[in-house]
Amino acid sequence: MRSALRFLIVSGLSLTVGTGCPGETPSGDTDTDAPTSGIPTTLTEDGSSTATATSNETSVGTTSMGGTSADSTGSDGPADTTDGTTTGNDPTNPVDCGGTIYECGDGMDNDGDGFTDLVDPECTGPCDDDESSFQTGIPGDNMDCKQDCFFDGNSGQGDDGCIWDLKCDPENPGEFINCEYTGGMSCNNNPPNQDQDCIDFCEPYVPPGCDCFGCCTVQLPGGGTVDIFLNSHPDCSLDNLDACTPCTSQIDDCGNTCEPAECEICFGETEPPEGCGGNMCPVGDPCDPDNPSCPTDYFCYLGCCYPPPPG
Repeated sequence: MRSALRFLIVSGLSLTVGTGCPGETPSGDTDTDAPTSGIPTTLTEDGSSTATATSNETSVGTTSMGGTSADSTGSDGPADTTDGTTTGNDPTNPVDCGGTIYECGDGMDNDGDGFTDLVDPECTGPCDDDESSFQTGIPGDNMDCKQDCFFDGNSGQGDDGCIWDLKCDPENPGEFINCEYTGGMSCNNNPPNQDQDCIDFCEPYVPPGCDCFGCCTVQLPGGGTVDIFLNSHPDCSLDNLDACTPCTSQIDDCGNTCEPAECEICFGETEPPEGCGGNMCPVGDPCDPDNPSCPTDYFCYLGCCYPPPPG
């Protein structure tokens, strides 16, 4: 289920839709030890992954979306860091999250990968204080077994009414945050059927290719895609997908599909698919992160203007 407002993010993805339900609420601290399990990225001879990967010839979602397009991409791909240059946002115009400036909005290349702020593939939005991994780095953020809107910059259902119990996901995405899969009578194997208020509130902040609860589709190095839980482990990143745990996407119930065939920039990518003259925005205006022209308080992310999250 999707609202009228959506945005974009991950080249050539496909998502699997899962089931779930309410469950228990215990939460705990993040396990910072090296992961003992995760997503294997070894590909078979036919190019498919041993994880829940699918061919990258299939686009994410079920319907094409109309929108506006840009003549040039919002980023220029990986920058040559040998001379100290970076690709990214204007350091003189930081992007805040509810009045607080985090790493993904401070105008600096904090992890030294050549990408600054919201151009960095590991940045999930301005409410993200860790450019080096998919975790937000904000203490206590998204550490609950019952996840609310992942991308609003806070934990708790009070402002959004969204809920998805990690303990009901057989892919075990909460393994490293003390929210291991339990199943049982509390999980009735039915979609959570999010309230319309949740969908209307959360979807505008969700990157293309992600559901409302931090389960996103990323492209594997050798081809194909896999669904990962962004908060699965502190080392979970594009360069270390083995540290990420898989998840069952709830994108059909609440989320933002990505259409690479429509020249959207999907989550984890820095530019539109090959052959696109620019990027398309289903909702909102295209933008250049090095010279954004978004409305006041909006920010440029994945080549499109997004509304400010509450934080």
